[in-house]
Amino acid sequence: MPKRIDPLNKKNYGAVNVALTVTDMKAALSFYQKAFGFKKRNVSNGPDRKPMHAEMTLRGTTVMLSPEMPDWGNKSAKTMGGSPATLYLYVENADKVFAKALKLGATQKMPVTDMFWGDRCGSLIDPDGYSWSVATHIAEPTPRERAKMMKEQMAAMKPPESAAASGSEAAAVSTAAQCPRRSRLSMPAAPAAERGMGQSVAIRQSE
Repeated sequence: MPKRIDPLNKKNYGAVNVALTVTDMKAALSFYQKAFGFKKRNVSNGPDRKPMHAEMTLRGTTVMLSPEMPDWGNKSAKTMGGSPATLYLYVENADKVFAKALKLGATQKMPVTDMFWGDRCGSLIDPDGYSWSVATHIAEPTPRERAKMMKEQMAAMKPPESAAASGSEAAAVSTAAQCPRRSRLSMPAAPAAERGMGQSVAIRQSE
């Protein structure tokens, strides 16, 4: 009897997987492994024996890498001048991972800050121009507490002139760079067993 093939390939991939175009395959693999803890699954070489496809995994999430191929329109975020999307990475210790990523070549976009939705997070740009938010879930504010903290935090921020006004969490992350780092929000702490466990579908990391 023929072996049944899983059309969803759940053994190797989740429902949504990320594919990034990078300027240097080996350098990108090294950065993501050292900075964020990804594990290299495989690397495929092209006819020229140079890497043309690589896959990394982290807690069931797969990130694929491919080199720039201008003739085919494949360009990195760095080459294109910016990242139109942000990858939200959950880790056990946002401050530690964020600092390590900066030492390895990332550029700070927003310092690590306690945010009104219960995460302590910071935003950075990796060496290939992709935007990442590195976060640790630290609190479980009620809807009322969340609304109050959002109002207070947004009032303390000065959004970049180029950013359009928005009340969304994504906008808060991108504009929070102007929020003083020493200003920490007073939020009810999550139970110890639940700290670091975000509710959104995102990448999480265990130290």
